[in-house]
Amino acid sequence: MAQDVLHHQNSNKHSRIDQETKTLYYKPTHQQRSSSKCFVFLLAAFVFLCAALLVFASIVRIRNPQVKLTSATLTQIHYSSTTSSSFNATLLAHLTITNPNYGGFSYDNSEVSVVYGGGVRFGDIARLGKDTVKARESKGINVSMKVRSPNNVTLLAGNHSGAFNLTSYAKFNGTVRLLKIIKKRNNIEVACLINLNFTSHQVQAIHC
Repeated sequence: MAQDVLHHQNSNKHSRIDQETKTLYYKPTHQQRSSSKCFVFLLAAFVFLCAALLVFASIVRIRNPQVKLTSATLTQIHYSSTTSSSFNATLLAHLTITNPNYGGFSYDNSEVSVVYGGGVRFGDIARLGKDTVKARESKGINVSMKVRSPNNVTLLAGNHSGAFNLTSYAKFNGTVRLLKIIKKRNNIEVACLINLNFTSHQVQAIHC
C-alpha cells in the first residue's frame, strides 16, 4: 500500500514537471509566431504604401500634351506656272491634341502657320480659340487657312511642276490642372513637312 502511494506521488511529480516543461517550451514559440505575423503585416503595409506612393506620383506627374497634324487637304486652288509661278489656295488641316495627364489641358493664344523655304510665311496665321482637352483624352481640331505666294515670287520662279514642300507650324499655349490645386504652364509646338502638288491638287505626304 505504501509503495502504491509513493508511486502515485512520483507519478504526479513527473506529470507536473512534464507540464511545466511543455509550458516553458511552447511559450516562446507562441511569441515567435506573433512576432512573425507582426513582421509580415508590417512588410505588407510597407509594400502597399510604396505601391500607393508610386501610383500617386504617376498621377500627379505632369507630362507634355502632344499635337500632331493628321491630315491636310487643298481646296480653291489657283495656280499659275508662268515664268514667275504663283498660287493661292485654302488649306484644310486636321490636328489632334493628346492629353496624357490625369487633369485637363486648357489652351488659348494658339496658332497655326505655314512657311516655305528658309522661313518665308505663306498666307495667313490661323488663330485658334480657347478650348480644353479632358484628362487622358484626345481632341481633334479643324483649321482652315489661306495659303498663297509671298510678294517675293522669285522663290517660285522656274518651278513648273507645281510641287512644293511647305512646313506647317502649330503652337499651343495652355495649362494642365491636377486636383484643382496643381497646375503647370505648357507650351507645345509641332512642325510638319507637307508635300503639296498644286497641279494635281493633292497633298502627297505629311511628315511630322
